[in-house]
Amino acid sequence: MKKLLTLMLALALCTLTFAGVAETKYPNGAVTFICPWDAGGSSDATVRQIAELFNKATGANTAVENQAGAGGTVATTDFKNSTPDGQSICLEAIGVFTLQPFTREVGYTSDDFIPVCSLTTEPIILLAGANTGITSLEDVKNRGNVIYGSNGTGSLMELSEKKLFADMGVDAIGIPYDGSATTLAALLGGHVDVVTCHPAEGMQYVESGDAVVLGIFNEERDPRDFLKDVPTMKEQGYDVSMAVWKFFVVPATTPADIVEQLTAILNECTASETFTTFCENNGLLKLDLTTEEMIERIHSEAEVNKALLGK
Repeated sequence: MKKLLTLMLALALCTLTFAGVAETKYPNGAVTFICPWDAGGSSDATVRQIAELFNKATGANTAVENQAGAGGTVATTDFKNSTPDGQSICLEAIGVFTLQPFTREVGYTSDDFIPVCSLTTEPIILLAGANTGITSLEDVKNRGNVIYGSNGTGSLMELSEKKLFADMGVDAIGIPYDGSATTLAALLGGHVDVVTCHPAEGMQYVESGDAVVLGIFNEERDPRDFLKDVPTMKEQGYDVSMAVWKFFVVPATTPADIVEQLTAILNECTASETFTTFCENNGLLKLDLTTEEMIERIHSEAEVNKALLGK
């Protein structure tokens, strides 16, 4: 009888253990990907590609929600208070944590989130509308004034233009938009003279003759064929170098076992041949960083930008 009781107890413990594992298995239902910018830009396209791959990898239904506003801070603030169960995942661009807190009051810090997967890094280019007659930085300087559009107040896009035009001594008026799609629409519609954007978003308009690329905010020229002839701002006499990198986050209170499973799934998605091809076709550079490396880089870049802004 004693042996029988012992066996029954062991079986009961095993049942509880397996039940506990089943309760924490991830994902547990549909997964929503939050994109803090408008549909139509590279951020939106990247999120949708990952959502599709996530569905194929897990079988879970996925949806993408665009929550544009205030350079990504509206969605990020809302997401901070979302249920920490991994069923919602938010895209972030580095400026949300390393610029926005120094240019506006925000209701979050980077410590409120856990970076779970790095995605891409994208150079920033400066375009002029073909109808402006601007074909070089020298043209902008000779004009003495410019109206520029950017992807949100306090974004790296805006800061790169502000610093460039300040260094050039140009009288510049900025107009912020809620995403790259609306920013480029403003350029093509003649509402602004120049805009910053990512190559994947803007070079198509250079090829069509609707825009002229004036330079890239890199330390060195981008070696890819479609960008290798674009001069850096630095070689044109203006030491302004900035790039945007993007990643997914979840609330900091998300259980560690869910974070581990989610990270593994997302890393599987980004390592896929499909995502590699997507990046190549859209002019994106894949970024491979661990959670620890992302946290360190966020803090480091925040300190640099804080000093740059004189905060």
